[in-house]
Amino acid sequence: MKRTLSLLCAVMLATFVCTQHTQAQEKETPKHWKIELSGALNNYSAWEVEPSVTYMPLRYAGIGMGVLFSRATDGNGFNGTSQDGSLRWSTADNNALHSFFAIRPSLTFQSPCITLGEDKDYALYLSLSPGLTLPLPANRSVDVDYIPDRAGTWIPLKTERFHNKGGANVFYHVKSAVSLEIDETIVFSAGYTFSTYDPYDCLRHISVEGKKLNPKKQRFMHSFFISAGVRF
Repeated sequence: MKRTLSLLCAVMLATFVCTQHTQAQEKETPKHWKIELSGALNNYSAWEVEPSVTYMPLRYAGIGMGVLFSRATDGNGFNGTSQDGSLRWSTADNNALHSFFAIRPSLTFQSPCITLGEDKDYALYLSLSPGLTLPLPANRSVDVDYIPDRAGTWIPLKTERFHNKGGANVFYHVKSAVSLEIDETIVFSAGYTFSTYDPYDCLRHISVEGKKLNPKKQRFMHSFFISAGVRF
């Protein structure tokens, strides 16, 4: 009986030690991946949504990839008259003219963490992410409807397509953020992005009846964002 009890105690002790060792290993295993979803407003009067994934092979450095979708709140189209003055023209799909896609590869650099809370479950840190903004596509086409230039309700007499040429393929951006990480898992961030990205560059060189569309132009893009993410 004593041998049985001794053997049972030994098995329980070994199980406890193995469990503690496994838990310690799991706790110490670094989490290299982070998935985030951010929302932003920029100085083109547009809102932005950007899902992104970041891989951190080093403690304070990594690489990331985001997919940017933005849409201007001002959905006005473009219009004018033909060179002979007999027809009016206007862009056919005004909503599509103000919606933009881009991909954003970047590097990520992170500062050391400041731990907070009684159990040190909260971590505060800064990050800086320089990268590229690649518009999809760099050049767009627009359909233009022509109607008689006189009073009345008219259906388009004809529709022509005009193509943009010379749109830039690459822009640059720098994203900075302050992040609060909870239990090394949940991440909330707020920050600012400075960019040379001109979302209307894919339309800016289109000329209709000798008149360029001439969408709004900012010297630089400024975006303010908030995001939520998960580390694993």
